[in-house]
Amino acid sequence: MDKLEEFTTTRVFKEQFPSIAVTPRVVYPGINLDAYGTGTVKLDDPDIASVLSDRPTLLSLNRFEQKKNAGLAIDSFALLRAKLASSPGDHPRKLRLVLAGGYDPRLLDNVKTLQSLLESAKRHGLTYKVTTPSTSTVASPALPFRKNSEKAPQETDILFLLNFSIGQRSALLTSSSTLALLYTPANEHFGIGPVEGMACGLPVLACDSGGPTESVVGAPVTERTGWLRRPEPKLWAEALLEIFNLSEEERSQLAERARRRAREKFGMEAMARDLEDALQKTAGMGPPS
Repeated sequence: MDKLEEFTTTRVFKEQFPSIAVTPRVVYPGINLDAYGTGTVKLDDPDIASVLSDRPTLLSLNRFEQKKNAGLAIDSFALLRAKLASSPGDHPRKLRLVLAGGYDPRLLDNVKTLQSLLESAKRHGLTYKVTTPSTSTVASPALPFRKNSEKAPQETDILFLLNFSIGQRSALLTSSSTLALLYTPANEHFGIGPVEGMACGLPVLACDSGGPTESVVGAPVTERTGWLRRPEPKLWAEALLEIFNLSEEERSQLAERARRRAREKFGMEAMARDLEDALQKTAGMGPPS
């Protein structure tokens, strides 16, 4: 699937095959949208209960690899908290960030990336917890800053969720407390993350390069399903503040647009429809002369 995704954006195709002047018809990989319904969430599951919270939550789903640039989420989260500190109420204290993704302790990139993220959290003065579901065969790694991780998962500023279960993913994506999905990689291929977020009605904040520029609609505001910004913490914090301040009506309208776009362009039926149409048009062109 990764290789398929690499060539499912027009930009990447043109970069890889500059001698081909024709702009290709893109058929995007379809995802099973039914897998992201609230009906799949079992709230009595201890693993799910341990990661959910009533606190406003920013969510990032990606593997713990350096190229995924999850540090951008931490830096912009810290800046957002600083911005909210000047407003009335206890918004900064309540807001939390969940970084969830695949982690393999045998891969040096995974280990170094997680260590770097923990150091970033500590540098910003943020509390954190590293956890894994009970079904995971990978134990939580030894932490270099044990004192900073003694709180319960629901009480920390940042929750690092390694090798999340399908149930945990669905619960976090569909939780009413989740404010947005943060997709941090730059120049990424198609990437399923933004589509997952849109399928669940979440605003998506992603980099203004690669696949998200084709999956996420950033403008005009009346058609927006997310925000596309350069990978700079200040710009991301400003976008997050906009998302945080969305009214209930604005959030509801955006959620409806996002779900509709996910269904019409990136569902399994959409892929089958577009693939059949592309094949029929190709066959209609006849043999090459």
